[in-house]
Amino acid sequence: MAEFNKKEFGEKLRNVRKSKGLSLENIGKAIGKNATTVGRYESGEILPDAEQIYLLCNELEISESELFNRSKIQNIENSKNPFEVNTLFLYYIAYFPKTDRYDKGKFKLTITEKEDMCQVDMVDYKTNKIYLSGYVLADSNIAVFVLENYKPNNLRLEITEIILNIARGTNELMLGSLHCTNGNYVPSNRKCIISKKDLEFSDDMLEKLKITKSELDELNEKNILYLDVINKYDFEE
Repeated sequence: MAEFNKKEFGEKLRNVRKSKGLSLENIGKAIGKNATTVGRYESGEILPDAEQIYLLCNELEISESELFNRSKIQNIENSKNPFEVNTLFLYYIAYFPKTDRYDKGKFKLTITEKEDMCQVDMVDYKTNKIYLSGYVLADSNIAVFVLENYKPNNLRLEITEIILNIARGTNELMLGSLHCTNGNYVPSNRKCIISKKDLEFSDDMLEKLKITKSELDELNEKNILYLDVINKYDFEE
C-alpha cells in the first residue's frame, strides 16, 4: 500500500498559496487557524482534517485533486455539470427514526464545477446543513452522484450513490435510484426523483417512488431487484 507523502502535500499547498499571492495569515483567517498552523501544514509536520482541506480549497479556488492525485475523476468530459444549474432538489422515501415511519424526504444537491470535477454537497432542505459531500460524473444517458461523510469526525462510515436517468433531458423531473445505508449499516436501494425546480413533494410523486408489482415479480424470479428508472414517466400533466 502506498504511503501518503505529507511533505509533498505541504509543498503543493505552499506553491498554490504563493501563486495566489496570499500570506499564511490570509489562509489562516479564512479557515479559522493561525499562521503557525498553516505553516505546519506546508512543512508537512501536520495534516489538516477533511473540513480544513475543504475550506482551504474554497479559499484557494482549486479542487482537491490539485492537492491530491485523484485519478478516478480525471475524465474531464464526464466531470462537467450536465444540469446547467447549481442547485437540484432530491425527493425520496425516507425513514424517520424518531417517529419510526417512512415518509417524504427532501434534500438539496448543490453543485460546484471545478477544473476537473463537479463537487456535490447533499444539503438539508430546511437547515442548509451539509450531510454528505462528493462528486458527480455524467454522460448523455446517466449521471452518477458519489457522496460520503462531510464531517471528518463522523463515527459512522456513510456513503450514498445516486444513479440518475438523464437520457430524455434534464429540464423535466428525472427518475433515479438511491443506494445508502441506515444507522445500523443496513443497505437499502430505493427510487428517487431529482428536479431543477423547488417543487412541493406531492402525493403523486410519492406514488411514483414506490416499488411496482412488476419490479417485485422480477425480484422473486431473478433474486435481483431492477429498479425501473429508465422508462419515461409522465410526472406532470
